[in-house]
Amino acid sequence: MPESSKDPMKVISRREIKDALLELGNLEKDGFYSIPKITWWFLTFEDLAQYCRENWRNDSCFGDLPCSCVLNSPEYRFKHVCDSLMEVIELHEYESYFEKELAQLEIVRDDYPALIQWLKKNEKLGKDTFLLFWIDWWDEDNRFINPQASGWEGHNLKFRPEEWKNSIQFCEAFNELYLSSDVCTD
Repeated sequence: MPESSKDPMKVISRREIKDALLELGNLEKDGFYSIPKITWWFLTFEDLAQYCRENWRNDSCFGDLPCSCVLNSPEYRFKHVCDSLMEVIELHEYESYFEKELAQLEIVRDDYPALIQWLKKNEKLGKDTFLLFWIDWWDEDNRFINPQASGWEGHNLKFRPEEWKNSIQFCEAFNELYLSSDVCTD
C-alpha cells in the first residue's frame, strides 16, 4: 500500500478535491460556465488549491523532483485546474480596461500619431498577454471561449462570448491595426 494512502490528511484532502471538482462541474449551465461563478468557486477552494500547490510532490520517487507517480496525482491535477482557472480569472479582469481602451481607440482612430501611441501602449497585451486567448481560446466559428483547463479530465470549460465582449473586440481591433501599422516590426 502506498505511503500516501496511510496518511489521514491525504485521504481527507483527496476527498475534498473530489468534492470540489464535482461542485465545479455543477456550475455548468447549458454547456457554459460564467466568470462570477468560476471566481466564487476559485475563492471558495483557494486553501485547498494552496495545499495542493505545496504538497503535490510529497510522494515523488525522486524527492523534490516530479515523477510519474505525482504527475498523475489528484493534488497535481487539482493544482493544474486551479492554475488554469486563475489564468482565466486574471485575463477576464482586463474587460473593464479594454472597454476604456476601445472608447479611446474611437477617439484616436483617425489621428495616425495618436493611433500609433495607442498601439504601442497596448502592444504587450495584444501581442503577448492575449495572444493565446485570441489563437487558442476564442472559437469564432462556434461563438464561445474555450480556455484549456488542463488536468480536468472529461470537462470542457466554455464561456459565452458576451462575458468576453471587450476582450474580443480589443483583440480584433488591435490585430487588424497592429498588422497594418508601422509598429509591427516582427
